[in-house]
Amino acid sequence: MRLALIFSFIVIIFHGSCGKTPTSPDVEDVTNPAIWVNVSSMSFTATMGGTNPSSKTLQVKNTSAGTLNYTISDDADWLSVSPTGGSSTDSINEHTVSADISGLSEGNYSGTISITDSNAANSPQTVSVTLKISGPPADNEISISCDPSSGGTGTIVTIPVKIKGNIQEIKAFGLELTYDTTMFEYQSVSKGDLTGDWTAVDGNQISSGSARIGGFAGAADPIPKGSNEIIAIVKLKVTCSGCYSGQQSQICIQNYTDDIGGMTSDPSCATFTYNK
Repeated sequence: MRLALIFSFIVIIFHGSCGKTPTSPDVEDVTNPAIWVNVSSMSFTATMGGTNPSSKTLQVKNTSAGTLNYTISDDADWLSVSPTGGSSTDSINEHTVSADISGLSEGNYSGTISITDSNAANSPQTVSVTLKISGPPADNEISISCDPSSGGTGTIVTIPVKIKGNIQEIKAFGLELTYDTTMFEYQSVSKGDLTGDWTAVDGNQISSGSARIGGFAGAADPIPKGSNEIIAIVKLKVTCSGCYSGQQSQICIQNYTDDIGGMTSDPSCATFTYNK
């Protein structure tokens, strides 16, 4: 009788020491794919009327079992992702995220990228995207300089015509360059950094000491607002034979037409010094 009671007591103690049976992992968490994304947010910046910002890379992969078959979507007209889907067992897929600022005004914009697979344990995953567009520079200036700024007879002087912060696109331009014919002789006009693919940039003498310089984009892209580079390069040759060392002469631009009409000269003249 005593042995039976002792045995029953041991059984009860043993049963009580086991506690609650541990919970098993959810079967779906183990067998279903899971979405991994390398970032949770992205940001772009640009200037109104300027070029689109550089694209960014979005990485996606599966971090669980099975195969991840996902699609990518976005909710903003200016935002795009390519390609718009993919598959992964455990490899990383790369997608290009781009922002198109065409027609957008100055301001802050936001959008969301969604990565979705109905079979994934953590679908959807999202990436927030922001775009900040600054207003165009208000300089709206045009200027020239001399290179070199001094020299003797026979020196070829390069005069770049440069714009800064134009407030409108430039598809065509015209201007007049004046110079002292006792010091210089007109040589040529060539394209600048901003007009390299234009249909034409040229010049011709319209009177003694004055040349008309102009350009036309044709099928090429216009110069965007807010640009800051050279639109034309003029070359003059120093031909003075009776000049004295230290004598100075100015080269100037004026009479701006077409899409550069209304631009401010800063400076409108460049000074060349004759050295024997």
